[in-house]
Amino acid sequence: MMRGYRCKHFSIGLPDDAQDQSLTALFRHVADSLADDDPISMDDMIAINFETELGADAVFRGAFTIVFADQDSETTTPAPSPR
Repeated sequence: MMRGYRCKHFSIGLPDDAQDQSLTALFRHVADSLADDDPISMDDMIAINFETELGADAVFRGAFTIVFADQDSETTTPAPSPR
């Protein structure tokens, strides 16, 4: 038997013009972005994905996509605003 989940997702990456494009800087940026907004409960977490993409300037940039349960679209925690 398969179970489905109503969910929402958002992605957070560093701005293209950020001087430090390191993984450490990305983790700090994600943590700061999440701390500035309403936190998502660990009970609602479904998945976190990490991807890298080569930019036009030949610099690899990473982003996290966070997927969380959408139990009720009227009361679901909004995604953090991108920076």
